[in-house]
Order: sequence, then C-alpha cells, then structure tokens
Amino acid sequence: MSYSLPPYRVGIAGAGAFAAFLAGALAMLPEFQLTAVAGRTDEKRQGVLAAYRQRQSDVASPREYREATELIRDPDIDVVILSTPPHLHASLSKLALMQGKHVLLEKPGALTSAALKDNAHLATKQRRAFAVNLVLRYNPLVEAVEWMIRHRLLGRVYHASLHNAAHRVTSGHWFWNRNQSGGIFIEHGVHFFEVGRHWFGEPEDVRGFAITEASGEQSRVWASVIHRSGTHVQETQLPKKESASNSLDEYVPVQYYHGFTMEEDAPESTRWEVHCAQGRIVLEGWIPQRLYIEGMLTEEQAKQIDALLDIVPTQPRADAGEQVRAWAAARLSSVLYAPERTSSSLVSRLTYQRTLSLPDRQGWYEAMAQARFLDLCRMIQDPNWSGLVTLDDAVADLALAESCTVSETWQEG
Repeated sequence: MSYSLPPYRVGIAGAGAFAAFLAGALAMLPEFQLTAVAGRTDEKRQGVLAAYRQRQSDVASPREYREATELIRDPDIDVVILSTPPHLHASLSKLALMQGKHVLLEKPGALTSAALKDNAHLATKQRRAFAVNLVLRYNPLVEAVEWMIRHRLLGRVYHASLHNAAHRVTSGHWFWNRNQSGGIFIEHGVHFFEVGRHWFGEPEDVRGFAITEASGEQSRVWASVIHRSGTHVQETQLPKKESASNSLDEYVPVQYYHGFTMEEDAPESTRWEVHCAQGRIVLEGWIPQRLYIEGMLTEEQAKQIDALLDIVPTQPRADAGEQVRAWAAARLSSVLYAPERTSSSLVSRLTYQRTLSLPDRQGWYEAMAQARFLDLCRMIQDPNWSGLVTLDDAVADLALAESCTVSETWQEG
C-alpha cells in the first residue's frame, strides 16, 4: 500500500471527549478526511462526528463502528488515530500496522516503553508512519525557552521545577486503574518529560514518590530527576582550558509534581520555573500561554532575547513552533556562547524583565494538534522524516515515566 498524495482517509478509534477535540482540529486540514469513527455508544460516536461536521459539513457521512478492531480492518482507511485508554494502545496499534495503516497514538502509546519500542520496530518493517501524540514542543514558547537555555541567555541552568495542578478525575474512572492507565506519570506525565528532556538533556538518576489515599487512588505524585545537559559549542568560543572538547556536561536537578486534586470550579495551573545563574524563566499553562523572564543581563543577552520573543506569533498558528525553529537556525552562527563569568564586576549588566502572552488557549491547543497531524503527513510522504518528536523520544519519555512510577509511597487513611 502506498499513500503518496493527500487527502488521507482517517479513522478515529475511541470516541471520548478528546477524540471530539481531535476531530474538530482535523476538520480544518485539507490533508486529511475523517472516514470512520469507532466508539462503544451511539452518543459518543455522534459527539465526534458533530465536532467534525461543525467545520466540515460538505463531506460524505463517515462510517461508524462499535469496536476499534472493526475500524482498523476497514480497507478504505489510510490512517488510524487511537484515542482509546492506554492499556489498549499496544495491541491496537500493532493490529493497525499489520493491516498496513499509518498510526497516530494518543500518549503514552503503550503501558511500557518495551511494548512501544516493539511497535516502533514493526512500523519500520511495515514502512508505515507511526507517532505518539506528544504536542508541547509544537508550542512556540516551549521552543523559545529551549533556545534561551541552549545559548545560556540567562547563564547556566542550576535547577528547574514543574508544578501541575489539575482537576480531580471521577472515582471509578479508568484513569485511576494502574492496569489501564499506567498511573499519572505514564498517562499524563510523558508530555512534561518530553519538554524536560528537550530542555535539560537525558535523565541520569530518578526517584519517584506518591501518596496513596484510602480509596487506593494516587492523586499526588512527584519525582526528582537529574538531567545531564551537554552544551555544544564551537571550540573557538570556549575558554582556553576547555578548548579540547566541544561539549560541557552539566547536571540539572528537576522536580516534577502532578496533583489531580482540584475541585471542578477551581482554576487549574501548570507552571515551569527554570532557575539560572543570572535570573529565571517562568512558563505558565498546560497549553503554554505566558512566558516571563527576569534577570541581570548584559545588553547583548537582552537583545538576543528580545529578538527571539519579537518573532513568536501571538495568534494560533500550526507552524508557530516551526517559525521559531527556523529563526533560531538562521541566527545560530551569530549567537555567542557565554560561559559563566567569575566576577560580575567585569561586565555591565542591567535589570531585564519581559512577559509574552499568547491569547486563545483553545485555539493554541488546536494549532498544536494540527502541527502534529501535519508532521505525521510529512512522515507519510517522506520515509526519511522521523518527526519533530520522534519515536525514540516517545520511548525515552515513557521509560522515564516508568522509572518515576516505581516509587516510594505514603498511605493515607
């Protein structure tokens, strides 16, 4: 089977609220056409179809299936999007690949990194595009922070933390069943581990913790991860004593906290804080929307940060992250590596503060999902393209989540 030209015929297996969101985002892309939906109830299937038809009303009525396996075996489907509970990801994606389908999996992609890796190998053998729906790196603020960290525009990073406070999930939901969800770090935390690895490097040491409530639910989990960052620089930019190597290994301790404890009418919050030698970076929002930077910076550092933030699109765009990456690549040769100075008195520094906000949370969420869809489209058309967030990334994120889930626990009640 070969699919060289869009539109690609899509089947969505799993018909919950998130599937409806994906269908609405998909409807705006001419590269794809929703062909079928699988869900256990008529109501859920109709909810997904309604989200699609609201924006794409002039297409043939998509087929409806009760079972995901029926949809996967439909010969008229090119791409399967799996938005089922995590414990079904590995088996259903394997079936889809064996049926010759391209596959986009909702995170985490499997309950274990070994299972996800096995299916990644199968996708290579089948010559099919296969990706996990990890979307945060498609946000332009996430890419802007990575560029500032990589080029030490606030000096070296010494510590970072993520605090994620979410609404309580209803008791009895599959989310609380570790056999179905894998737990918070696996079902949810992989998004943030992907950002952490992107910003700070690969994990060197991990410790995970959890509090188990009387109900058996673990609504609060946290982990301490030591990331190893390799700062790559040109030899001519290094101090003389370091010129023998073009990589500086540095360790960054990062704390990750997730709490599904907020009452329904309480505001959720997600906040990264990155503490550097010359200041801090704060990124807020599960869908990142507010970036705040403060520090004591040189004039050149301030100019570099301003130039970066000035090109970040403030209205939702699927190519927003790509725009930041393209700008960064064009400026790479002009960015000077600035090793930490031993005496601040040698350099004139000024107080720097700046905030950048992206309005329209829902619009940005859709734009990030669309960017992932378009990345999959490129993977289908170009076998040499592995995606912005690769399968190796998804496997590494899940492996880190597994390490954090093997945790020390405290029992309440």
